[in-house]
Amino acid sequence: MRASTLLILDDDGNDAEIIASEAQTQGFEVRIFDDANLFMAAFLAERPSHLAIDILMPGVHGVSLLQTLAQHQCQSSIILTSGIGTAALPAVQLAAIQYQLNIRGILHYPFHQHILRNMLSDQASVDLHAHTGNGLSTQPLIVDARTIDEAIRNHEFTVFYQPQIDLVNGNVIGFEGLLRWNHPLLGIKLPDLFIPIAEKTGQITQLTQIVIETGFHFIRSLGTTLSFSMNISANSFRDQSLTNVLVSACQACDLPPERVILELTETATLEDPEQAKKILSRLRTEGFKLSLDDFGNNNASMTLLANLPFTELKIDKSLVSTLEASSKSRKVIASTLKLAESLKIETIAEGIENTLAAIGLRELGCRYGQGYYFARPMDQGTALHWLQGWNRQF
Repeated sequence: MRASTLLILDDDGNDAEIIASEAQTQGFEVRIFDDANLFMAAFLAERPSHLAIDILMPGVHGVSLLQTLAQHQCQSSIILTSGIGTAALPAVQLAAIQYQLNIRGILHYPFHQHILRNMLSDQASVDLHAHTGNGLSTQPLIVDARTIDEAIRNHEFTVFYQPQIDLVNGNVIGFEGLLRWNHPLLGIKLPDLFIPIAEKTGQITQLTQIVIETGFHFIRSLGTTLSFSMNISANSFRDQSLTNVLVSACQACDLPPERVILELTETATLEDPEQAKKILSRLRTEGFKLSLDDFGNNNASMTLLANLPFTELKIDKSLVSTLEASSKSRKVIASTLKLAESLKIETIAEGIENTLAAIGLRELGCRYGQGYYFARPMDQGTALHWLQGWNRQF
C-alpha cells in the first residue's frame, strides 16, 4: 500500500475537488474518477492508503462495490461522501462490518473541512450534526437553580434518542433517551453542563420525570418490541419513590416495565450496597431491567455484578475507542464478555465510531452496540424518520 495516496470516486466535480484540495494540503497524492471500473482498476494497481467514495453515484451499487473491495483484501481507509443518504446508509454500514472494511467516517454535504481533515488523518470520527447554537448570543450560560427552573417552566429540556443496534443482523433493538437543554439562544447543551448542578439543587427529580414521561410515550408509539434505556442518577436512585414513579408512568402509557432499562453507575450503588440491593430487587420484581453503566473503568464493577441483580452491562466507551490500538483494551473487553456470558447478562458497547470498532466487538462476541457510527442522538422527529429509513433496508 502506498503512503498518503487518495483515490476519489465521485461524479460531482465540485465535491471531488473539495476533497482533493484538502487531501493535497496534507501531502496526499490524489486521483479523481467518475467511472467505477476505472476507479477499481486504479485501486488494484496502486493499493492507495485512502479511498473517498460516493456510494449513490448513478450506475454504482454501493454494497456490491464494498463487497468487491473486500474480496480484493482492501486495507485502505474509506470515507463515504455526500451522496450517502439515510435510505442506503443501514445496508452500507452493515456491509462494511460484515466485509471488515475500514470505514473512517461518513462525510455529509455540505462538507466540514475539520471533519474531512480528521478522517484523512484517521482520527476518530465525530458527530457530524453537533449543534452548538444559532449564533444569536455569545454570552456564557450561567447554570444555577434559577436558570434550570426557568428552563423547566419554559419546556426547554427535551429528550434525544440514540438507537441501539444488533451487531449481527443490523436490527434496531431499542433507543437510549438522553436529556438535552435546548436553549433558545445558545442551542443544544449537553448534560455535563446542567446535571451536576441539578443533583445539588434537587432539581434532578424534575429532570428525570421529563425523561420518563417523554421517553416512555415515544417508545410506546414505536410498537411493542423496542426497549427504552435511561440513566438514573445516584440522587434519583436513593429516592424511595422512584419505583412507584416508574410503575405509574408505565401504567399511564401502557408500557410493560420489561421494555424499560435503567442504567446506573457504580456511584449510585456503592454508598449503601444493602439498600441498593433492596431497591434494585424491587425494580426487578416489577419487571424493569437494570444496566451497569460505564463498565470497565473500575474494579468495583465486578463485585456489583456478582452481588446485585443487573441484567445488562454497558462496556465503557473509553475501552471501545481504544479497541483498535490497545491490546489491553481488547483483553479487558474479551474478559468482560466472558464474565457476562457466565452470569447470563446481556452486553452492549457504547461509543462505536467506526467499522473497525464494530467489527472488533462483534468478533469478540459483543451482540449489541450504539454510537455515532450508526446514528447520533436525535430529537424525536428525526429519530422516527431515521428508524423508518433504517427498517426499510431490512
